[in-house]
Amino acid sequence: MAYGQRWGLLMSSKGSETFGGGNPWSYIQPWDDELFGAEVRDPAKRAIWEQAVAVAGGLPYIWTELARPISEIVYGLLELRPGDRVLLIGEGVAPARWVEDMKEIVGPEGAIDSFEIIRDGRRSIMNKVAGRNGQVGCWRWPYADSADDESYDCVAVLQATQHCDDWEEAARDLLRVMKPGRRIVLAESVLAGANFMARVNSDVHFRQWFDKMFGTVGPENVPYYSGAEIREAFGDLVSSPQLLEWRGIEMFWGRKI
Repeated sequence: MAYGQRWGLLMSSKGSETFGGGNPWSYIQPWDDELFGAEVRDPAKRAIWEQAVAVAGGLPYIWTELARPISEIVYGLLELRPGDRVLLIGEGVAPARWVEDMKEIVGPEGAIDSFEIIRDGRRSIMNKVAGRNGQVGCWRWPYADSADDESYDCVAVLQATQHCDDWEEAARDLLRVMKPGRRIVLAESVLAGANFMARVNSDVHFRQWFDKMFGTVGPENVPYYSGAEIREAFGDLVSSPQLLEWRGIEMFWGRKI
């Protein structure tokens, strides 16, 4: 294939779709062995570090440092008030300081009922358990089942959006337990979607790091709902539905009618 043809393939839409996705570990060289030892060629041992680099400590770091302004925006969008009762569903809710921050705002007369789902999410992805939507890492959400109608002032879904297997169902359930006129807010640092992959593919270093980190648990096992899909799921159940994307954080919010 001539140089011009190769360049054309690289720059075409078809070429961009097939960019990356190989196995960088298959290119290990003797100098890598010298630096890292024979274990660098052991897939089982290497898999532990692949996954550790990909996820260990990542969410608390993102939400307490990199995306701290988004947490503050979430509190504002929820319009938290003293005495409010909040339903919070998320991953890493304590280290991200969401519970602590919200309790400070709602005060001793308020309450934050939180569900930590990070272990469920990791187990379902690692074991490749698919939900009713066919996506790995998703399941039916029971978190509002035992709550009375309109028993919460507002609902926050923080770093958990992608683990629900039916958002039309979940939207009805979560809004049922909310008081009319109050807001529901969803915010997620995503590992999928067009914007995410465009950033991964924007630099060959990023792409080879991504291919290494997700060699064991491939990107096809990372669940994802786009903002448009979430907005469609809520439909006319909320007024003024809004979407926001900021540096890999995707958000949705709306006011219960």
